[in-house]
Amino acid sequence: MTIQCVTLETSNRFQGNPIAEQHRLRYRAIIQRQDWDIPQINEMEYDQYDNPATTYFIWMDQMGKARGVARFNPTDRPFMIKDHFEELVQGDIPQGKGIVEGSRFCIDKTLPTRQRQQISQELVVASLEYAISTGIHAIIGIMYPVYWKNLFINNGWNPVWLGNIERTPDGKRSRVAILPVNANTLSKVRKTTKLHHQISSYGSGQLVNQNIAA
Repeated sequence: MTIQCVTLETSNRFQGNPIAEQHRLRYRAIIQRQDWDIPQINEMEYDQYDNPATTYFIWMDQMGKARGVARFNPTDRPFMIKDHFEELVQGDIPQGKGIVEGSRFCIDKTLPTRQRQQISQELVVASLEYAISTGIHAIIGIMYPVYWKNLFINNGWNPVWLGNIERTPDGKRSRVAILPVNANTLSKVRKTTKLHHQISSYGSGQLVNQNIAA
């Protein structure tokens, strides 16, 4: 499978409506299953960080339904950690050119465990491929500690912690970290996940960069 790397500008290169589909998956995963009190319309979850600067990583099944998603937002403009979780960071928040914020990492909970693991690994590899190809050198994010472990540490990508485990205003234990992006990290993640082929696609069969497939 490939992960569709989609922006508002490039969505016409893909079949169906992948951006709307990822909003629907987020509604099922975040609002229905986790009961977050956040904006939604017509069973689609969204927030102010869904905008033309956002890049979505979407795993679609053969029926055109999103089963996995993550997103990147540049940090040279307002972003979630800066706006809402600054107190969870010890010291200055890394931001600016070459640093993106990763968020909304969701996998369809109704799928079998092995398939969910496969999708999460492919999203991790695709995000690394895309980051290297587009000059991104770090990804900042906030997650539950178990998500950091299951999604990144277990797949060979070690975060650098930017603060301690703290409770957010909704009472959830969370931690802010930054993920370094470089060729050595991609090589380690490929070895851990056994995903040595290129995963990311810009649409219409177009791969991001053939040179990062090894």
